[in-house]
Amino acid sequence: MKIEFICFIAWMVAQILKLIFNAVKFALNKNENMPKLTPEILFKLGGMPSSHTATVIALAASIGLHCGWNSDIFAVSGVFSFIVMFDAINVRRPIGKLTDAFNSLRKAVLGKDTDEVKKVEGHTFPEVVGGFIVGVAVAYIMVRIVGFLD
Repeated sequence: MKIEFICFIAWMVAQILKLIFNAVKFALNKNENMPKLTPEILFKLGGMPSSHTATVIALAASIGLHCGWNSDIFAVSGVFSFIVMFDAINVRRPIGKLTDAFNSLRKAVLGKDTDEVKKVEGHTFPEVVGGFIVGVAVAYIMVRIVGFLD
């Protein structure tokens, strides 16, 4: 149960950082295209840093720090983490772009009153790297500095 808590902390840190980054963007770019700064951003998919990446990397790093970098369970969590990061960049991001194009085409053909297809948010490479850094940092702090898994 302790490793799950570390993963939750990593997710929460990533989401709070996402809120902070959006607040800074909102303050710097007061234009109509900027989404409103609301508490829902804490649960938003996409954006900097990737909370999915932070969570799975915190899992893998915690296991590596606690069970060893050569353990079978670390190998499993490492492969799982790679799949999640690959999916965020190479699957969900292009699908999100296709959804934008589809919704534009649908509005042009059917009119402005049509419901939009829900967009799946992916991540850019820097967003995934940001999540990676958050995950490693949280795991290291919780395991090595705080001694949470001792």
